[in-house]
Amino acid sequence: MAIDPLAAGAPSPLHVGLPAAGQHARALREGSFARALEAASAEPPPAGPRASRPGTAAASRAFEPHTPIVSAQESADPDRWDGLLNRLGQKYGVPPLFLKAVMLIESGGRPDAVGDGGHSVGLFQLHDQGYGHGMGDLRFDPEANADRAARGLAASWRKVQAAGYTGEYAVRAAYDDTFNPGGGFAYQGDALVRTYNRLLQQQGLPPLS
Repeated sequence: MAIDPLAAGAPSPLHVGLPAAGQHARALREGSFARALEAASAEPPPAGPRASRPGTAAASRAFEPHTPIVSAQESADPDRWDGLLNRLGQKYGVPPLFLKAVMLIESGGRPDAVGDGGHSVGLFQLHDQGYGHGMGDLRFDPEANADRAARGLAASWRKVQAAGYTGEYAVRAAYDDTFNPGGGFAYQGDALVRTYNRLLQQQGLPPLS
């Protein structure tokens, strides 16, 4: 499973591994959708489900949150939630790769993560006085947590797009708007941009401009 780095919430044929994802994205940038589809369909299906264990390839690709968290998981597969993020990107009209980058800097992909002295919980570290207000322990549910985060981040994404922001500035502004006011544009925004660029690099694409 992978996320189409050029998807902005529209359905994408790119539910394949990272090598094919990069081919697909580059083909789209060159204006050849047919070649993109061919690249996406050429990759053989995976042999079976992947396990996420310390010491595996997934662990070596792990992303660490921008602030300390408490979690029973020593590491997490950064691609584990791609299917969920693709669906939410399509549901709310927001780039799934943006959602993935936010998730990774918040929890590293750990659904049991707890931070901010117990105030922030789950995949997107929903704060009990912010996006997570009134959710209680439902924040530990990955689907509920990610859905609430995606809904809010999508509204902010549309706002910054309407204002004419693009590239790195748009990513920082959308994260800072209501999800992480104040910190989202500064040092935590730096972590988001680094993570976003790392995801783009994995797919052979240039960094945010």
